[in-house]
Amino acid sequence: MTATSTGDALHLTQSAGRGDIVIAISFRRGLRQTVEGLRQARVNGAYCVGIADTLISPITRFAHQCFLVSVETPSFGASYTAPMCLLNAVLTACGHHDRRRSLTLLKKAAEEQRSGFRWYRE
Repeated sequence: MTATSTGDALHLTQSAGRGDIVIAISFRRGLRQTVEGLRQARVNGAYCVGIADTLISPITRFAHQCFLVSVETPSFGASYTAPMCLLNAVLTACGHHDRRRSLTLLKKAAEEQRSGFRWYRE
């Protein structure tokens, strides 16, 4: 599940515990809701993984494992290409962990995309 608001983060991390993995992603100074959510999940016993752009990020203090990816760019903004590549690698690894189950779920999703309820038919 994803938490994109303060309320979602609070609700999901309060219920996370042993046997759960929580992945927190935050760059630069770190959003309070992300850091607090990760801290709460760790207190509850969840395994916490952080994705940040520096070792001094508050995410690194509460994560059991932290991946560092750069968001620096020569322009004035930030580039999220490296973090997206890391997430793609993590998702691929998860998919290969239980390949048979993943293929079953993907076949169901493909069938839904071809002829699911959400598509209009006369």
